[in-house]
Amino acid sequence: MAVWTISAQEGAGGDQIAARLAAAAGVPLLERNELVAIAHEIDPEHLEAEDFDEIEKRFGGRFSGLAFNMAITTGQGSTAALQELKFRHKLPELARSILNEAARQPCVIVAVGAFAALPDHPKAIHVRLRAPLACRIAAYQRERLVDRECAEKMVKHDDRAQHAWVHSLFHVDIDDSRMFALVLDTSRFNPDRLVDVLLAAGGVQAGLLPT
Repeated sequence: MAVWTISAQEGAGGDQIAARLAAAAGVPLLERNELVAIAHEIDPEHLEAEDFDEIEKRFGGRFSGLAFNMAITTGQGSTAALQELKFRHKLPELARSILNEAARQPCVIVAVGAFAALPDHPKAIHVRLRAPLACRIAAYQRERLVDRECAEKMVKHDDRAQHAWVHSLFHVDIDDSRMFALVLDTSRFNPDRLVDVLLAAGGVQAGLLPT
């Protein structure tokens, strides 16, 4: 059976579809908490107090390019900057180790960069779930109970963050459809049909989803 990796735009329903897929296929659903647990097993000393939110914040923002360069050239905060540089160099390999360990069994992995960490996995079905911006904004409004302006701001922010995160770690473009086995517009199909397509891609006979 396959390993499905799900990389979804904010508001495209990725979490719900991944959960339905895992239930229909009878395989574990590995999301943030499960992947963090694997990370702690692989590198408990470094990640004892970390979770993925903190990792992403550190990698993408705590030392921006300008701040990092200033710390190095002026000597201010150079120890922290060098520690950050070491962590940045280590993080891509750590991510690959975590996801390779997760993919030792059939499962559904919900992680935006999993496709890039497992490009040559023989049983991986890399899936990108997308939807038009207007649909995603409306979905975000319904789920978070916020106004449209706030929803649009957050959806666009997440799009930029996904792109930056994946590019920083793996030097690939998350919007490059060639990186995925399937790129699906979730606004055009109902969830049951989407799950049937994903099951078929993994060589699993589609059937009725649990109620």
